Amino acid sequence: MRTITLELLRHGPAHNQLLSPLTQYLALCENHSAVTLQLPMEHNQLLYRLGALAYRMGEEPRQFQLRDTARLLGELLATIPGLTADMNRRVAGVAVDEDTNTHLRLVLSASELALLPFELALAPAGFPGAGQPLLLQSQSPVCITRETRRVAEETVVWPEETRVLFVVASPPGQQPVPAAAHLLALRTRLEPWVGTTAADPNSPGNSKLGRHLTVLTQASAEAIERACAEQVYTHVHILAHGCEYRDGYDTRFGLVLHAPDDPMGPPDIVSGERLATALRTARKGSSGELSRPAVVTLASCNSGNVGSVAGVGASIAHALHQAGIPMVIASQFPLSFGGSVRLVEELYDGLLWGEDPRTLLIDLRRMLHTQFPDTHDWASVTAYSSLPANFNTQLASVQIQRAMKSINVALDLADEVVARTPRTRRSERGTGNLGGSARTPELMGRELDAAIVRVRTAKQRLARLLERHGGDRPRILGLLASTEKREAALSYEIRKRTADATAGARLMADVWTALARARQLYFDTFGLDPSSFWSAVQYLSLTIVLQLANRLPPGAETPSQAAEKLWDLAEVQSLRDLSSAKSSVREWALGNLIELYLLAPAMPAVAARYPAANWIERARQHAASLADSASADSFEVFSTRRQIARYLDWYAELCDGKLPESVLAIADAVIDLLPAQRPADAPG
Repeated sequence: MRTITLELLRHGPAHNQLLSPLTQYLALCENHSAVTLQLPMEHNQLLYRLGALAYRMGEEPRQFQLRDTARLLGELLATIPGLTADMNRRVAGVAVDEDTNTHLRLVLSASELALLPFELALAPAGFPGAGQPLLLQSQSPVCITRETRRVAEETVVWPEETRVLFVVASPPGQQPVPAAAHLLALRTRLEPWVGTTAADPNSPGNSKLGRHLTVLTQASAEAIERACAEQVYTHVHILAHGCEYRDGYDTRFGLVLHAPDDPMGPPDIVSGERLATALRTARKGSSGELSRPAVVTLASCNSGNVGSVAGVGASIAHALHQAGIPMVIASQFPLSFGGSVRLVEELYDGLLWGEDPRTLLIDLRRMLHTQFPDTHDWASVTAYSSLPANFNTQLASVQIQRAMKSINVALDLADEVVARTPRTRRSERGTGNLGGSARTPELMGRELDAAIVRVRTAKQRLARLLERHGGDRPRILGLLASTEKREAALSYEIRKRTADATAGARLMADVWTALARARQLYFDTFGLDPSSFWSAVQYLSLTIVLQLANRLPPGAETPSQAAEKLWDLAEVQSLRDLSSAKSSVREWALGNLIELYLLAPAMPAVAARYPAANWIERARQHAASLADSASADSFEVFSTRRQIARYLDWYAELCDGKLPESVLAIADAVIDLLPAQRPADAPG
């Protein structure tokens, strides 16, 4: 996304200046020459326009002012030649079919200019989509954000972890707010990181929702301050009414919150400055560190409205941004209930995945314009932002991390569902305490269906990230391989419960196809990152399973893929990693060695080196070391035990009795040594 910075300046303080055709402003656009601007209206004329746009004067005046104000603002932008030139300049090296979105940073220092609804402007002659609303034209989509100089861009770090604070206020005498619809929207969009399914609403994963979402009802300014002092919130969503109030001789807009001592009493009208202080309070036990969410969304009418410009102060959104919050999304006009729900749905659907908020704003405006034709909600939305120069790089990392976390939840859920299915006595020993309470066949079927949908959805998102972020290819390929393997396990379980022979055959074909894809992806991961020996071990594991089941593709073994050589290479490196200073490296190396020694009896050239008892003893020694060096609920122990259990479960079934008894004997011996406790922070 290309960025164009337009700054509008004038002499004097930010406040106590009315709009006038006599006032001169200085427009600075990128490296172009400065241009002097004069607005062709008096302050009262603008206030009249804003009154009509605030739905106070009826439908006909509103429609007229929508068109006329849009025209006037378009003509104002047309008087800045540098802006016209930059809006038409293609970014060097960007192909025609690549991202052609434009981010117009509007830096305003004068309060009276912040009153202007620039989001309404028509694209003037010389702009892409001339004659159409600038933010709705599709020739070169544009996102306008407002900005203050007081947020240090270089200190902004976009969050890889997300925790949302949902603030709801609806004091007596106020129209009820759509709290249930907003909560449902947030809850649904957090689902990929919570790990529950609709099939099992009583799953323990429901208790993990509290790690991602906190709901503050009957909210007061003090309650918001306490919440932000006790916990780090990355996103704050506020649903409350906006209200005009008198501040001395000035008119301001504030949020209608509950009084702290009497929630059912008279409301507390909270100014933007007070709200900013509550959100940026000192965190408990942090030696003076202030809380700072990355994003605050205000589903409140007039939260972006400046009000009077005579005294010091600004809109709620401006005050929050000025206090150091990197991105604040608000509404400068009344926002319909339906529009507010769509705002939270569309914004958080992308924000939680690490999508570019500027692109989300472009999409949101177009959606509001399409779905709510009787309002101008699309123009009401206003955003204040201050983003660092490396924002695109940060977004790439965040998107991968968020996808990885959702994948881990999906894969863990898949393993839980498989572990809860009925097993042979031997397999039940292998799965330890992963099982839950007894499931009816109907519920189990719904769980399997929900789990495989989640895994496939995660796989599709990973595949898209692979196209967008090729630099992280090894990490993404490894996740894709794990996803394919879990999908194969789920397809196999569904197939066992399918009475239809044709459907069963199709599902079994899906199992073999997914395992073959996983095998190749593991090898590709190892080829791109030779230090990832875990991927080589997984490649060997699937090679043996497919080979014993006579499902190995013809010509699958090349000199570079020779199983014996890879086994030796993985063993040497894993033994070397046992001396690493990092405990996690040592523990993963132990896990690799356990599985390598388990696989050895199934590889004739390797098995011949030692008697069968030797392989069992080696695997047992490393399993004991892993159990001793790591805590009982460590993820390394949990993951290694889960992998070994697969040999006793579905790998043995897939191989139809061809998996050597010596392999199963090693798996039995290792399972007895590794604790079966689930990590306390395991996803799902």
